[in-house]
Amino acid sequence: MNLPDNVALAIVDKLLIGILVLIIGYWLNQRLETFKGSLAFQTALAPKRSAAYETLWEKTELLTPREVATLDVSAAKGSCFEDLRNWYYDKGNAMYLSLDSADLFLRGLKLLECADQVSAEEIKAHFSSLRTQLKVDLGVYTRADAKVQIPRTS
Repeated sequence: MNLPDNVALAIVDKLLIGILVLIIGYWLNQRLETFKGSLAFQTALAPKRSAAYETLWEKTELLTPREVATLDVSAAKGSCFEDLRNWYYDKGNAMYLSLDSADLFLRGLKLLECADQVSAEEIKAHFSSLRTQLKVDLGVYTRADAKVQIPRTS
């Protein structure tokens, strides 16, 4: 190859590398902007989610497996079901649930709705799983932490 061919080949080579760097840079920038948007959304959502989860936590107190008194299933079917159903729709609280929490919440409502066919222990265990998922959603527990069962004191 002669000198003009080598120069032309070097120019084309550098041009292709430059275009490739531009494409990768554009792609990385798009990914970064998407990440920053998602982070900003999660930061704005966090206080509202925390407040909604706090009220849900309070509303599920009677359904804890640690409760010394046994669960009155028929009372839970009425009062707890209505209270939780209202929480779901009031002030848009359902919008703050993660998909995993929403699934557990809705299955819990179904258990309460059919409480006469389900044991109190099953209802309590299910709502304990929901509360654990709420902690995972808020970052209190990691998914690995959530698999560790806290021993019962009673």
